[in-house]
Amino acid sequence: MLVRVIAIVTIALSLSIAPAVSQENCVAGEPDCNAAPASPLQNPFYLFPWMANTAPSITSNINAQGMSSEWMNMQWMMMMANHFMNAPIDEATRFNILDAMLRAANTQMLEGMFGGPNQARMWIPSQNKREVPANTVSDSISDEAKRNLYQSMMMFSPLSLRDMISIMADKMAVAEDVSFDDAIESMRLRANEINFKFVGHSPLWKDITAITGEETPRVEIFNFCDAMVARKVLDYAPEFIVFIPCRIALLEDAEGKLWVMTLDWDVNWLNLAQNPNSVLDKELREEAIRIRDGMRYIMEGAATGDF
Repeated sequence: MLVRVIAIVTIALSLSIAPAVSQENCVAGEPDCNAAPASPLQNPFYLFPWMANTAPSITSNINAQGMSSEWMNMQWMMMMANHFMNAPIDEATRFNILDAMLRAANTQMLEGMFGGPNQARMWIPSQNKREVPANTVSDSISDEAKRNLYQSMMMFSPLSLRDMISIMADKMAVAEDVSFDDAIESMRLRANEINFKFVGHSPLWKDITAITGEETPRVEIFNFCDAMVARKVLDYAPEFIVFIPCRIALLEDAEGKLWVMTLDWDVNWLNLAQNPNSVLDKELREEAIRIRDGMRYIMEGAATGDF
């Protein structure tokens, strides 16, 4: 009984947030305007996963009362999404708010809804499994079709181009007591330690200064490669060549702070892919994880100055 009461109170508190939402679009300072920055952390459902994970008895009690943890998680996810749909978009797309809302997605529950990874359902159209010879270049779409595709995607995206590029980058701030040259040395030593071959270097800032005659923030790009993994990746899809070799950049920002960054890619993003052609074989998946972990290891060396 107590659990049911708690659940009802939680739902009531969540619904009580709704009246305030209608005022979030008013102009601050106007009479009767109580607009306040929206935050999903105000939502009582935000606490549910933490409660369920740290006190398993809560989950069993909820199940005994006829309200499954899956149902609670779904309500929680919907309430988090409601903040995104109703809050002023500048507030909803701040990264700390966006991060909280995206973490609200319970991917394990979604997987359960589909019956398991890579098991498509009728309402999620997917391709059949295709047997493609290694190192086969795929067909593509025309420039016009590609332009229409991306223009449509951008039209519906609440994120700016800067936001999306920031999400695509894996970046670490360099410690203040680590110099630019020390960070470079740490990267090279760590790359050698894990057998990542150093295959190129572009001191971009020197080229800019030589052309303009003006000082510019320092930025350098370093290329690393594992040739055998590169071959396996190209056998899967030759188009991956546009991402090879692996690049790590070290740069100075507007405030003089140093950053090390690379393109972020993680095969775990494919875990719930419903298309069977997105499933990597065990060997390639393990190699991809090793490469990403290696890039992180190199970057951490630059960020901390540790050899």
